[in-house]
Amino acid sequence: MRAQQEATREYGNAIRSMSRKQTHRRRKIRYGRLSVALMLIALFVAGLTYLFIGVTHWIKTVAAPPPIAVIEQPAKLGMIQVTPEAKEEPARFLGQVRKVAYITFDDGPSIYTDQLLDILKQHEAKATFFMVGRQLNEHRDAVKRLVKEGSYPGLHSMTHNYKKLYKSGSSANFVNEFKKEQQMVEKIIGFTPHLIRAPYGSSPQIGEAFRGDIAAAGFKMWDWTTDSLDWNLPGQPDKIVARVSNSVHRDKEVILMHEREQTVQALPRIMKLLEERGYEFEVYDPNAHWVVNFSGDTRL
Repeated sequence: MRAQQEATREYGNAIRSMSRKQTHRRRKIRYGRLSVALMLIALFVAGLTYLFIGVTHWIKTVAAPPPIAVIEQPAKLGMIQVTPEAKEEPARFLGQVRKVAYITFDDGPSIYTDQLLDILKQHEAKATFFMVGRQLNEHRDAVKRLVKEGSYPGLHSMTHNYKKLYKSGSSANFVNEFKKEQQMVEKIIGFTPHLIRAPYGSSPQIGEAFRGDIAAAGFKMWDWTTDSLDWNLPGQPDKIVARVSNSVHRDKEVILMHEREQTVQALPRIMKLLEERGYEFEVYDPNAHWVVNFSGDTRL
C-alpha cells in the first residue's frame, strides 16, 4: 500500500515537473517572439528615419537648386570683373546655367543701322547701340526705330576724337561731350540714357580719377569681353565670324561690333553660331546693370 502511495506521489511530482518545464518553454517562446517583433519594429522605424533624411537631402540638393548667390560668384572675364550691381539676372533656368550674349554696335547711327535691325528682328533679338553724337540728326528715324524695337541707345561721344577726348590733361572734354550727346538723344527718344562706351575702350587712357569724374556725372560705362575686330576687316566677313567663333566661351559675353558693311554681311552667321552654342540674346537693362569695364570699377 505504501509502495503504491509513493509511486503515486512520484508520478504527481513528475507530472508537476513536466508541467513546469512546458510552462517555462512556452514563456521562452513568447519572449523570443516578442524580441523578434520588437527588433522588426526598431528596424522599420530606423528605415523610415533614413528614408526621410535621404528624401529631404535629395529635395534640397537636386530638386531645388542652390540659391543664385551660391551658384554665381563674380567671374573674371579677361580683364573684366563682372559684378551685378542691382537686380540680378537668373544664373540658372530649369537647372541649367544661362548663357547670355549682349550684341553691341559702335559708331552709328548710319546707313547700316536699319539693316542691322532687320537681321536682329529675324532672330527676335535686340542689341545695344553706342552712337556718335555728330551723326544723330542725319539718322533720327533709325534712332527712333531701334528704341521702338527694344534696343538700347548707348552713347559714344560727340566726336570720337582721341586727342580731344584724352589728351587735354583732364576729363572735362570727355564728360562734356557725353553730356551734350545725352541731351541730344533725349530730345529724339524722350528719355535720358546713361550707358556710355569710351571710344577706343577705357584702357589704358582712362585712369581712376578720370573714372571717378565719369561716375560723378551720372554715367555707367561698358567695355566688352569679345572684340570682333570687324572695323579692321573690310570685305572679310568670314574672318569676322571666325574671330567671334574663336573668342566666345563665357557664360556672359559682351560682343563688340561696329556699323560697317562687312558687319552686316557677317551678322547673320554670328547670330546663328551663338544660338547653336546655347546663347540667349539680351539688351542692356539699366534696372539690372552689371559692371563690364576693363578696370572692374564698380562705380561704373
